[in-house]
Amino acid sequence: MIRRDTIAAAAVLGLGASVVAGAARLPFGGVHNPGPGFFPLWLGLVLVLLGGILAVQAAVSRATTSRSSGRPVKVLVLLATLSVYVALLEPLGYAAATFLLVLFMLRGLEPHRWLVALAVAVLAAGGSYVLFAVWLGVPLPPGPFAR
Repeated sequence: MIRRDTIAAAAVLGLGASVVAGAARLPFGGVHNPGPGFFPLWLGLVLVLLGGILAVQAAVSRATTSRSSGRPVKVLVLLATLSVYVALLEPLGYAAATFLLVLFMLRGLEPHRWLVALAVAVLAAGGSYVLFAVWLGVPLPPGPFAR
């Protein structure tokens, strides 16, 4: 696992560095009047930061040789859960379906305490709804209560 993480970190660091180098040739602009190099430069810097974090984690973590035998089953359960989520989006609405999805993932797939699972599910559903529907104006399925 450490070798894969090291290779991924090197790839992300290289990609981030090349994006930063390419963006440095473009006019940067400012926050209120961004130029064509503004977003690519910040994206490249974030990639370099994340690649660096992954490299440090790979260097610090110990190699684990045992593989979980239940991992493929969890992946199949998650795929089935996401299919059910997509089917429930229209009838339940975005917020309710997302709440149930996150709650199932935190209780069913990786058991966490109920209080933690409920809090994260409420924050994920409510926060993503506010971000997409309110701030960005993305039309999301309203569900039966908002109609």
